[in-house]
Amino acid sequence: MLIDTHSHLHFRKYDEDRNEVHARMAEFGVKTITIGTAMNTSRGAVEYADSHADTWASVGYHPEHVTSDFEDDDEIGVLDEQFDAEKLERIAASSPRVIAIGEVGLDYHYFNESGKMKSGLTIEGAKLNQKNIFLQQVSLARKLNKTLIVHVRDAAADMLSILTDHRNSNPETRIVIHGFSEKWETAQKYLDLGCYIGIGGIVTFKPRKETLPEDTLTSIAQKMPLDRLLLETDAPWLAPVPVRGTRNEPTYVRHVAEFVARARGISLQEISDVTTKNAQKCFNCDFGF
Repeated sequence: MLIDTHSHLHFRKYDEDRNEVHARMAEFGVKTITIGTAMNTSRGAVEYADSHADTWASVGYHPEHVTSDFEDDDEIGVLDEQFDAEKLERIAASSPRVIAIGEVGLDYHYFNESGKMKSGLTIEGAKLNQKNIFLQQVSLARKLNKTLIVHVRDAAADMLSILTDHRNSNPETRIVIHGFSEKWETAQKYLDLGCYIGIGGIVTFKPRKETLPEDTLTSIAQKMPLDRLLLETDAPWLAPVPVRGTRNEPTYVRHVAEFVARARGISLQEISDVTTKNAQKCFNCDFGF
């Protein structure tokens, strides 16, 4: 049994074969959390989890939607409704299947690319907007005692500052750093803050030539504390080797598990058991096991 702690299973890429996807999940003993990224996709995540016994939900407003005018084909309508903390709270409280607030966070990756930022925003203004909405969602996770699923890209310093301040007064908040792909030094800082680290399909990719050996995701997955490790897919994106380049799905978390097990020199059964227990603890949910 395995828990894919981060997918977007309710997105449109699965419209044509949802039954087959869930049949494969049953075959391989996989459960998942489907993740909201805006007001509409958060509602969709809850509706989906309510109707699928192998799926739980997380609701949140992705930082890119705060500052970008780009709309992915899988997220049609995300720009039609601005972030509203009270509405998001009602969505989060609408079902016991909602176990997290996310994915939320900071993403500065596209700030210097033409057409990727809302008209009239400066880079500093965009950062402030993202921080403001992220902090509101951090507060919501604390208020509702939900796990916080954090997306962070090209913003580690600001994220570490915010989470450090939060930890000083809220040591009990359960926090996941989703899709980790930073340096070991950054991983250590998140671990020192008591965060869980989500490892996905990127761990199976060849590292960039300029990456130092200690900073490869394989090395980080080897040496990080086993009790802080979570497995994820980020499906439908970032499918792992040996299915890289295809549409990702929750069952492919087994490829991530196999890779991490080999890297750590332990059995697939051990990595499955440990990461399942980690997910149960992190999300305060037994996932039906």
